Amino acid sequence: MLDVSNLSVRFGDAYALRDASLTVHPGDRIGVVGESGSGKSMLAQALMGMVPESASMSGILKIDGTEMTRATEAQWRALRARRVAMIFQEPLAALNPLRRVGTTVMEPLRTHLGLSRTQARARTLDLFEEVGLPDPEQRLAAYPHELSGGQRQRVLIALALACDPKLLIADEPTTALDAEVAQRITDLLVRLSRDRAMALMIISHDLQVVARATRQLLVMYGGDIVERGETRKILSAPFHPYTRGLLAARPRPQLARPVPGTKRPRLPTIPGHIPALVDLPAGCRFSGRCPAELSRCRTTRSTEFRTGTGLAACHLLNPAERSKS
Repeated sequence: MLDVSNLSVRFGDAYALRDASLTVHPGDRIGVVGESGSGKSMLAQALMGMVPESASMSGILKIDGTEMTRATEAQWRALRARRVAMIFQEPLAALNPLRRVGTTVMEPLRTHLGLSRTQARARTLDLFEEVGLPDPEQRLAAYPHELSGGQRQRVLIALALACDPKLLIADEPTTALDAEVAQRITDLLVRLSRDRAMALMIISHDLQVVARATRQLLVMYGGDIVERGETRKILSAPFHPYTRGLLAARPRPQLARPVPGTKRPRLPTIPGHIPALVDLPAGCRFSGRCPAELSRCRTTRSTEFRTGTGLAACHLLNPAERSKS
């Protein structure tokens, strides 16, 4: 249902997203991970036709066979909510504080599906029940500040599901939620994907969420997809140096509870930080921070090479390069 090839988002000469390619089928569950500024949310915005007005988008973006890269806002409005929907990062920012949440969820039902107020209200109640909101009838009249963080997130999920989309993009859906609530929200998204045969894309910093909810994984850095493949395989045996750095930096129980009498080991980190868009290297975006950097990495972009877990864009995987070592 979604076919993306060499999709780029550019601000002048600076690329926030560079030549992204992926295919999404009904029922797929895809995770997107990377540091802040790696291009995850820009990818989501591009798939929703919501890139900033100051940006230019190029490449191929097909939704149900329709090319959308140069689509008008009217064409995007016809697809949003009905084909592709998104759960935004912060519920309090995404929900209008002056509107009851029931009214908010009813709006796309009336706008896109042409339901009457009575029909939209009944459908909203069904959605609230489907996403597990307690006392759905009472919640219809609630304002966002009257709900807990988990309840607000469920309202956003109901809003995104209102018009039965074929792809749901969840941008940091468990941010600011405690561990138990985050697990419930994650499991809810997986169940909804299965029950509706709906593709799900989860963008997250939380590798546990991604491991629990997705089957395919995209690792992004500096606007590039640097590694892709099966989630469980990449998380157990990453190939790209950046992916290895991300996994090494995960908090682990043994670091929090050291052996008595021993010094607590330091959590590994990736040195440096993602440069500004205008300062990103022309070649591998990770050059300058990579512990295994080659001379060509900064100037020459690597193609994707097949690995035991999928594909990774790294010169170290080039057979010609490996034959030198």
